[in-house]
Amino acid sequence: MKSNPFKNWWSLAFNGVIALLYGVLAIFIPGDTLLTIITWFGIIVLIIGIAMLIGVINSIRNKYPYVNDLILSVVTIAFGALLAFYTQNSIAIFVIVIGVWAIILGVVQLYLMSKLESDDKSKNTFLVNGIVSIVFGVILLFNPFTTAKAMVIVSGVMAFFIGVVLIIIALKMKNLSKELES
Repeated sequence: MKSNPFKNWWSLAFNGVIALLYGVLAIFIPGDTLLTIITWFGIIVLIIGIAMLIGVINSIRNKYPYVNDLILSVVTIAFGALLAFYTQNSIAIFVIVIGVWAIILGVVQLYLMSKLESDDKSKNTFLVNGIVSIVFGVILLFNPFTTAKAMVIVSGVMAFFIGVVLIIIALKMKNLSKELES
């Protein structure tokens, strides 16, 4: 009996459909999609924090060290609650932090570029990377929610194309599966 490696073509097709759905949502309603993603992520982080707190309670009962775990669980719960219940403000803060980080990274790259010898080939890479990082950071600082929505749109376009590719591959696998079975 021959093994048929293509019999699970439907799994790829299903993943392709999910990617297409996300892509369409992200492209046509990026703001709501972003808020929904962050809210669900916040709920997941909140649940993880609560599970960690239950572990801390068990550590206290068993007289194990628990202080670090307690601090981490409280921070995780607070972070999850902020994401789940104050989503738009959390997105703005998160994007601003990324913007500041990008600016700092760009400045460091420009500094490193200035320390390189003039004939070093990586000097141009540092220059371009530093300038792009600084520009990206400034854009993020001026309008964080719009920039986050733009990133969701970009991810939606990518997901849409990946979904199409997965469905095409799944259909080819289905045909190959039928050929192997006959």
